Amino acid sequence: MIETIRDRFSGKRALVTGASRGIGRSTALRLAAEGASVAMIARGRAGLDEVAREIEGNGGSCVVMPADCSVEDQVSAAIDQAATAMGGLDIVVSNAAVELPDEDDRLDRITLEAWNRLIVTNLNGQFLTCKHALPHLQAAGGGAIVCLGSNCGYLGMATNEPAYSASKGGIFAMMKVMAIDFARHGIRVNMVIPGFIDSPMNDFVMNDPEQLKYWSDQIPLGRAGRPDEVAAAITWLASDDASYCIGTALIVDGGQSSI
Repeated sequence: MIETIRDRFSGKRALVTGASRGIGRSTALRLAAEGASVAMIARGRAGLDEVAREIEGNGGSCVVMPADCSVEDQVSAAIDQAATAMGGLDIVVSNAAVELPDEDDRLDRITLEAWNRLIVTNLNGQFLTCKHALPHLQAAGGGAIVCLGSNCGYLGMATNEPAYSASKGGIFAMMKVMAIDFARHGIRVNMVIPGFIDSPMNDFVMNDPEQLKYWSDQIPLGRAGRPDEVAAAITWLASDDASYCIGTALIVDGGQSSI
């Protein structure tokens, strides 16, 4: 477990989407441990309540906002409610995503329904999150957005997963444009690009010894990353320590992209 930095986010108000599990959960826990008030968004309330109990049990402050980030009315209302409850927003971690290994397929075989589901959930979801969070960051006089991408979108390395890869590649391009458009508003927009991470999204690999060995062999460190290792990179980009980072894509992949 990576040691947290006490009070680095004291007085800050953070929003994390996809906060009920995996990278989002680890990020919400770390932000709260370092002093932030954290609003957490995910589709299922039960998972959010579990994270909230852990945060509050450790003396932290949080707000639970169940919503589907791909549905504009839901995400808009959740973000507005979170900002009202916390008195504003300073940090946004746009993380919510799905991977559909049983539906995503080679481009000549994938259905339009599967393609749309991945694009709408992953790319549209981050677009809507950022769109409705930006006015609150501007009202606060600035802040930080950290988008979550993937090596699949950065390298195009996930064979037979063109829709997931396209959705993550789109986020990368969107982040770059946002970073330029909002730099003069005091809003820093950056991105973390995780590699192969031991998270619920990758259970289908982690539970298959053959696939696990295959993917681990592609990584110089020889293992899957941990969600808390990605959370450490996210929180650094969200912090004042990264005050001169704009449009940065920080790769956290155990060296996989260097091969």
